[in-house]
This record gives sequence, C-alpha cells and structure tokens, in this order.
Amino acid sequence: MEIVPLSDAIGAEIRGIDLSQPLDAATGAAIEDAWHNHIVLAFRGQPIGLEAHTAFAATFGEVGKHARPKAIRNEAPELGPNVMLVSNIRENGKPIGSLPDGEMMFHSDTPYVENPCKATMLYAMEIPSTGGNTIFANCYLAAETLPDDVKRRLAGRKAVHVFEYGAVTKSGRFDRTTAPHFAQPIFRKHPVTGRTALYVSELMTEEIVGLPEAESREMLDFLFEHQRQEAFRYEHVWQPDDLVIWDNRCSIHARTDFPSTERRKLRRLTVIDENPVMMGEAPGLSEIAAE
Repeated sequence: MEIVPLSDAIGAEIRGIDLSQPLDAATGAAIEDAWHNHIVLAFRGQPIGLEAHTAFAATFGEVGKHARPKAIRNEAPELGPNVMLVSNIRENGKPIGSLPDGEMMFHSDTPYVENPCKATMLYAMEIPSTGGNTIFANCYLAAETLPDDVKRRLAGRKAVHVFEYGAVTKSGRFDRTTAPHFAQPIFRKHPVTGRTALYVSELMTEEIVGLPEAESREMLDFLFEHQRQEAFRYEHVWQPDDLVIWDNRCSIHARTDFPSTERRKLRRLTVIDENPVMMGEAPGLSEIAAE
C-alpha cells in the first residue's frame, strides 16, 4: 500500500489496493490510520459493484441508512436502504437520484441531526467531460488559524444546522417547520485524533446560539469565508471508478458546476458514528471559557 498526499492541506491517494477483494485486518487498520491523518482518501481505478463498495464501507463502521424521507427518494428500490445516487440522469422527466444539477455550496453531511454520520464514501459511475469536481477543505486548519479574539468569542458555543433535502445552494433561511435542524458545537473534538475542527458550513449553518442575530450573521459570514481558503483545500477531479471517502467531523466539501447535458452518476454510502458529538476547546488557547 502506498500513500500519496494530494495537497499540503488535505487528502491522499491510496495505491496498491484492490477494493474488489476483501481486506485483511492489518490493511484495513492501515487505511483507517491514513484516513485519520489525511481526512480524505481517494482510490482510483476501482471497478467495484455495490457489494464490494458496502463491504469496504463496513471496515470503517456500521453502514448508515439513506436519510431522505421515502416520499422524496428517487433511487431504485433494488439498491437497498443504504444507497443514495447522486445523479442528474432523468427518466420520464424525473431524476433517478438526488442533488442532480449544478454547483453545491460547502457543507458537511448530516450535521442537522443529533448524531451525524462520521464518513461519506462516494463512488464514480458516470462522469461528465468537465466540472462536477468535489472540493474538500480541512476544518482542523480552519479552527487553528482563526484569530484569537474570534476563538474566545466562539468557545463553548453551538450553532444551528438546518437542511431542506435536495438543496444545493441557499439565499436565505430554510424552513425549520419542515426541515431537520440541530445545534452542534462550533468547535468539535475528534474522538480519535483529539484535534478540534471548525464545525460550520455555508449551506447548512444558520445561527450561532446566544448571539444577537446581526452579530451571528456577521460572524458566520466571516467563518464561511475563512474556511474556504485555497490553503485549506484539495479539489478532486473525478474519473470513472474513483472511490473517495472523507471524514465529516473535520472537513467540508463543495461541488463545482458541470454541463447539464452530460450524464453524472455516483453511488454514496455513509458510516454511522459510534461516538457522540463532543465539544472541543478552541485550539491554541489553553485556558479559555465562553464569554
């Protein structure tokens, strides 16, 4: 197994592994260690079906159920309860999957529920000739490089995450009477690495609990701009048979635009987090309390 960093900030490509074959315990542990170190792992040239995809996901923990309500799910029933197709392909005028078109704002997956998934694994089946890339950003670095006054202001606080299923961008607030939402720590401690990540995103985070609305909005705008800096990022240009897994506890991701006339189809699985969400200390400030 070879580990090749993909950027200075985040991501590594794993070479020398055939995911169509079962992994021994030592190899699985080595891959998980690399994942904790690099946050995003990419495996290229892996022509695998759903069974092998699911078996590999299970090396990281229990595979999660597809969270979207059945009433708005478009995936074929034979794919089972765990799979979400991310696709713009339409049959009889309706998408066969979810999140079909255009760019998507930075976010982590499922922070709007009490126990968000720890990992997302995406497998490329059909890819357009250009665009549809996934940009990942390192939220450890985002937390560590915040100004000290901002760290002090945010220490011990939570932010409310809200999501209307199917949304890829937003211009205002989501409707909380129907959209799932939950307040999570702004500084989140990783249960394995012990490091603290900045746990907010422009698509889903709407409010810092306990701050006046105007101050909350100004602070969130600052945080969103800060965490999407080029220095924190890696952009994955998809190829067919790529498999990418990322850690939702310490990263955010976004999607670039792509031609609506070209087919895009990826298969998504998630992994359940066996640990509760934990409040982390503001990194770099050893003795700090919320104001």
